[in-house]
Amino acid sequence: MATMQIIISTVLAIAVLAGISMMSKVGSAVRGNLLSALAMLVGVVATLYFSGVVSAWTIYPSILVGALIGGMMARRVRMIQMPQLVALFNGLGGGASALVGVLSATQVGFSSEQISEIVKNGYMPFMLFTSMLAISVGMVTLVGSLIAAGKLHRMLSQKPVIWPGHSLFTMLFLLLTVALIVLGTFSGNIMVIVVCILTSSLFGLFFSIRVGGADMPITISLLNSLSGVAGSIAGMAISDIFLVAVGGIVGASGLLLTQIMCRAMNRSLINILVPRAPKKATKTVSETDNQEEENKELITRVMKLEERIKQLEAIVAKLEDRVKVLDGQIEAAPKEAADAPSADKVLAEAKRVIIVPGYGMALAQAQHKVKQLAELLESRGTDVRFAIHPVAGRMPGHMNVLLAEADVPYEKLYEMDQINDDFKNVDAVVVIGANDVLNPAARNAEGTPIYGMPVLSVDEAPEVVICNYDLNPGYAGVENPLYTRGHGVYLELGDAKETLQRIIVGVTAR
Repeated sequence: MATMQIIISTVLAIAVLAGISMMSKVGSAVRGNLLSALAMLVGVVATLYFSGVVSAWTIYPSILVGALIGGMMARRVRMIQMPQLVALFNGLGGGASALVGVLSATQVGFSSEQISEIVKNGYMPFMLFTSMLAISVGMVTLVGSLIAAGKLHRMLSQKPVIWPGHSLFTMLFLLLTVALIVLGTFSGNIMVIVVCILTSSLFGLFFSIRVGGADMPITISLLNSLSGVAGSIAGMAISDIFLVAVGGIVGASGLLLTQIMCRAMNRSLINILVPRAPKKATKTVSETDNQEEENKELITRVMKLEERIKQLEAIVAKLEDRVKVLDGQIEAAPKEAADAPSADKVLAEAKRVIIVPGYGMALAQAQHKVKQLAELLESRGTDVRFAIHPVAGRMPGHMNVLLAEADVPYEKLYEMDQINDDFKNVDAVVVIGANDVLNPAARNAEGTPIYGMPVLSVDEAPEVVICNYDLNPGYAGVENPLYTRGHGVYLELGDAKETLQRIIVGVTAR
């Protein structure tokens, strides 16, 4: 029986891996998803059989209720809500693993013969250790994922939240959790389990609440990895080889993706999860000197604000001129007005165009308009490609999923490393709701959250059409100098679907 279980579990684990591999291509992604789902279903049935609980009828109503809830969520969720749904599912996986750990640590559902066999073979310390570990990792995943989902759904602040003594308490809860895992390994006391649940939950809260919205793709990837790790550890606690294998696959793939995304942002994971607070100057000067320093700092801020106001005034003047042109309020010859540069004219004449999607496209649900614009340009002989930054959006592959929904061919999607050198060679670039991932300040604005992060070289293109909602900085809070470039930039501000529709009408009319 044990040999058959190992063989079946091995085959199913390979099927899950094959399904994940198929998901890397749009053409086979649906089949890959179905293959992995089918392997998991067979794994559940096999687990029920080999565990001897097939006759426990109470399991089946629970499976039915879960399937109905999952089906309703799958049908109702919008693509824009997919990141928070993924975060929620990560949390549910962690919570399930924690529950398995609690039941295993308290021996709930174990017969007296099973417990005697475990004690006789000396497996009790290992079972308690893996159970406590599953509880800890599972609760960290659950709470961290709920916080991430709340931030993504705008129920919580998307900015990093740092409380007084944040780093100290984070480390304290981590050390307490480790100590309780060790203590629970040798005692199995119910109070130790309860306190471990509390401390690991608080650690999950403290470590996730300080992560900002811009770092959410990496955080979700990490939490996905943790959900797999928790499942694998829970499998060790109950001696389920299939759960160990699948949990290990999820944990390893999530960790690899996290590392890839950290490299794409040129940042370490520890700096994202535990950002360093700015150092405070030591008070070794008199109060008068302190006041002078504060005054100088205030004057510097005022000067920066004045400079920013001048930049905004220039932008407003440019927009006013654009409005006058559109309303026919300037006294110019018809021929000159027709020849005046504009976004639709630039795109109508372009032969090579790169489209850069961002989170704003997701918010406006403008992916279908983007596809319509791309098809229009291609019908006029224009070569159109899409540049995808690794951390664009709010989860790994967010832009790929949205564009796939609009039936944009996968072959037209290019990763940053593949296309970054081509921006200077194209005729125009169209930006749809992207900011931080193309902000040239990342190259020289030292001390900012995006400094050193590889960005798309949109600023090297001769003509740039920006379809963003407004000119506010992105989640990193860093001003984008591309907005104030004096030439070759066309600001089409407002809802992306509306601005894209105007451009489509303009290009069609030419």
